Formats: sequence, C-alpha cells, structure tokens
Amino acid sequence: MQKIEQICRRFLWNGNNECSKKALIAWDKICLPKSTGGLNVVDIYTWNKVDILKHFWNLCKKKDRLWVQWVHSYYIKGAQVWESYAPQASWLIQKILKAKQYLEEAGVTIEEFLKGEKYAIKTVYNKMRDKHPKVQWRKLICNNQGYPKWLFILYLALQDRLYTKMRLKKWNMGYDTTCALCDSEEEDIQHLLFKCSATSQIWQQILD
Repeated sequence: MQKIEQICRRFLWNGNNECSKKALIAWDKICLPKSTGGLNVVDIYTWNKVDILKHFWNLCKKKDRLWVQWVHSYYIKGAQVWESYAPQASWLIQKILKAKQYLEEAGVTIEEFLKGEKYAIKTVYNKMRDKHPKVQWRKLICNNQGYPKWLFILYLALQDRLYTKMRLKKWNMGYDTTCALCDSEEEDIQHLLFKCSATSQIWQQILD
C-alpha cells in the first residue's frame, strides 16, 4: 500500500514515477472529499480496513459460507465474534478478528455495524474517514464540467499553492516578484487572477 500510494503521489505532482519532493498539498488532504477541500482520491489505507471489516461482517452475519463455518468451528466456538481472540490462528484470521478496533476508531458500535442486511463498502468507507467542515468554494470544484487541467489549476489557486513569483521568493527560488503581464505590481494569486490589468481585460471580454 505504501508503494502504491507513493506511485500515485509522484504521478500527481510529476506526471511520472520519478522521485521528487514537490508536493504542494499534503496527501491526506488530497484524499478528502471535494466538498471538504480535497480531490476525493481513494485513501487506500482506510479502504483496506473497510475490506477487512467486510470479512468481519461475514463472520458475524453469514454463517452459511464454508470458510465462515470453519472459523466458527475451530476458533470462535460459540462465542461472540467481536469477543473472540484466537492467538493460535493464522495471521489472516487474527487480522479479521481484530478488525473491531477499526469500528472503535470510526466511532461505530457493533449494533450499528450489524443492523443492515448488506455490507456496503462505500458507506462504511465514508464513515471511517474523519469528518471535516465543508469549504466555502466547494461549488466551484464539485460538478464542474471544465477540463481536468483547468480544475486542477483552480484547485491549487483556491488552496493558495500556485507557483507565483511571491511564493517562489519565499523558497529562495527567485528575487524578481514583478508581474510578468503588467510589469507593475508584485505577482501573487490575487493580483495574477484579478487585480492585474491584463487579467482584467480578459475577464471583461469573457463577461461581455
């Protein structure tokens, strides 16, 4: 999982699998829903926990399956699944039996977990993720039909992470902060997208 996540991070920021320290936004934030300031990329660590919980749910609910009957016969032996502990079992069985700790992390009780007749991975995955407040600019990103490249630039601008000259100066990667379009004021995001005279002309033509 660590390797897969590493490949995804590198591809997002570099477009390839080459090693780089360039990460404008933390990966945890990238995995958040769009309405809370992320890009809704799947958090594979949380998804893995949800998958293990599905096996745990099967042990609790579906005793007609052969592997479930086998586990109940050899390890659980009439006890409650969430109270069972089988140190002599294989690593896989122990991992499933210990999955109840993931419910505790998510603040979900056993009763809530078992009340449904079906196990919906997506529903449990959303419950497992931390709850974050919705951002004010979510409607600019959610259901936007623009090209992905445009939306990604917009997303970085909303997060104040674009490579403006002012930002590069803070990293000691440049000293001339004058806007390249109007050559009059310092180039930050507000100036580049709204206050610059060249940008204002573009906005005026679009609005007209």
